[in-house]
Amino acid sequence: MKANETAQEAATTPKAQKRHKVLVAEDNPVVRKGLNNFLVKWGYEPIEADNGDTAWNTLETDPTITLAILDWNIPGLSGMQVCQRIRTRPNGPYVYTVIFSARSSIEEQVLALEGGADDYLVKPAKPSLLRARLGIGLRILNLLSGPKSGAAK
Repeated sequence: MKANETAQEAATTPKAQKRHKVLVAEDNPVVRKGLNNFLVKWGYEPIEADNGDTAWNTLETDPTITLAILDWNIPGLSGMQVCQRIRTRPNGPYVYTVIFSARSSIEEQVLALEGGADDYLVKPAKPSLLRARLGIGLRILNLLSGPKSGAAK
């Protein structure tokens, strides 16, 4: 009886915090694995895509994904094309998008940001910098979701 009560209690106890899903669109399996490992360590739920077509289909079928790390140079749709589709789709949640690319020129970074990306990181990037940028994304997503119920007036 005690074991059943404990299991029932665990099932009804609210989780500490929901893990945010992060789409990781990266064709290099080593880089993708490294990103996934860091994301899990930081409390995120990574969703993998090894090409742009898979990344786009994943975003279209899973509206709970609100953060994306997109490599600019992936097979199929490029990371920038995925980003532009996100920005022009009529439905779906806002997806905070980070272009993660070896392209390091200021012109390309500006092109990505003006093309709809929220942020840009040049590979290789320090993990702490990616973590901070994702934190900014969460802060913006929280602002977009509106005031919390029970907030002070």
